[in-house]
Amino acid sequence: MTAVVRDARPPGLAVRVLNPVLTVLLRTPLGRVIAPLALIEFTGRRSARRYRVVVAWHQLDDGPVVLSPAPWRANFAGGARATVRWRGRRHEHVGTLDTDPDSVAAVINTMLSAGTSARGLALRVPTGHRVTGDDVVATRRALVRFRSAGQVGEA
Repeated sequence: MTAVVRDARPPGLAVRVLNPVLTVLLRTPLGRVIAPLALIEFTGRRSARRYRVVVAWHQLDDGPVVLSPAPWRANFAGGARATVRWRGRRHEHVGTLDTDPDSVAAVINTMLSAGTSARGLALRVPTGHRVTGDDVVATRRALVRFRSAGQVGEA
């Protein structure tokens, strides 16, 4: 079966040029005007290297999520602390990776139903199509669910 949903991430050159600028801006009060984006800072689980990643930040009823096909998401398997800079403010969170295709598809469908554009998820979804677990696998998407560090205690 051919995947109906397609990847629609920005071109690599645009990301390489804009991410350093956004990394700086999101760490300042100017980050307030860049509400759809956040900067997550975390330590690699194996490398112990400090990462700063610009992400699309989505607020759901049960908390914020980041949808990504990028390899960095593996650092959140089993839960990991992260500093999140969103809307010009710094927050301490614990992120947990969710790779279950059906669970991820359900969240994507919820976000699309709530008015989030498919483009805002870096996806191309045909009008009226309901995202399936197969679509999630084909586009290599997974979720990192974030909770306030105060809500989950020490991680």
